[in-house]
Amino acid sequence: MDTIKVLMTLRFTDAQIARVRAVSSRLRVTQKSVKEGQDFSDTSALFDGDEEIFYGAIPPRALTRAPRLKWAQLHTAGINHLTNHPILRSDVRLTTSSGIHAVPIGEFAIGMMLALARKFPLATRKQDRAEWPKGKWKLFLGAELRGKTLGVVGYGSIGREAARIAKRGFAMRVLAMTRGGDKRDRGYHEPGVGDPDGTLPDAWFTRAQLVDLLAQSDFVLIATPLTDETRDLIGERELRAFKPTAYLVNIARGGIVNEAALARALKENWIAGAGLDVFEQEPLPADSALWKLGNALIAPHISGATSHYDDRAVELFCENLRRYLNGEELLNLVERERGY
Repeated sequence: MDTIKVLMTLRFTDAQIARVRAVSSRLRVTQKSVKEGQDFSDTSALFDGDEEIFYGAIPPRALTRAPRLKWAQLHTAGINHLTNHPILRSDVRLTTSSGIHAVPIGEFAIGMMLALARKFPLATRKQDRAEWPKGKWKLFLGAELRGKTLGVVGYGSIGREAARIAKRGFAMRVLAMTRGGDKRDRGYHEPGVGDPDGTLPDAWFTRAQLVDLLAQSDFVLIATPLTDETRDLIGERELRAFKPTAYLVNIARGGIVNEAALARALKENWIAGAGLDVFEQEPLPADSALWKLGNALIAPHISGATSHYDDRAVELFCENLRRYLNGEELLNLVERERGY
């Protein structure tokens, strides 16, 4: 049988590369990493021209350098970073790493909810000043998650894992919104993780019912992909629908929430607080109003950063390689017209 050349452009360990090679003797796997200081936005220079499969964050822009390329597996869950990329206008199949983020980002989202509800950011500021505050009981009077309502905007793998923790760990009521109303998770998911059959939500909402979901929620988790349809999905109208005691957590993409409206909502207490790991512009500019708000918890887009990320990514890639070799449908195949 003919060999199939695979180019990987991330710094995986020898053990991880060995797992990829072990999928089949037909695979000829090469790892060429983008060096520090080089242009990370294009991997064209790393191609020899006979590669059939690519794994990495950014596919080659000069597709003439990769004339035999048939499939590109992305290291990311979304494709919004590929806006205007020529690969979107090609016949090359694109798959994402959606599903591997469920555990780390699902846990991170719940952690942000707890931190906001129990005023951990305020405690940290007091610690920085070595200050033991007077009237501490009143100052730190917080909310409990138990029995509260979690609204999940975008019930994908991350939203489903956060919902599982919320439901099973805190007896929370779960509201779910999906684009197409599909209750099943048809993407990649690890065994025992999330809610693949969609059995956990107490109620389901469509895009047209978003305001109703927001009005009923004590915590709102933004976990939907960034597309033309979801850009500025949460603006002033939606933020004014929140309960004044409710919290927003965004671990998806910054462009989904209008930052100017959110800053005003936090400053004027339309909502109780927000936990943000993603922003319209990253790094978040130093002059952003969000930095100075006491009811905003800011993280520098690190919700997926755990030591297990690459192992999960390799496991998904190996499964998709097996499917590719057997002529089966690939997991997380991107539908270009939908934007994910």
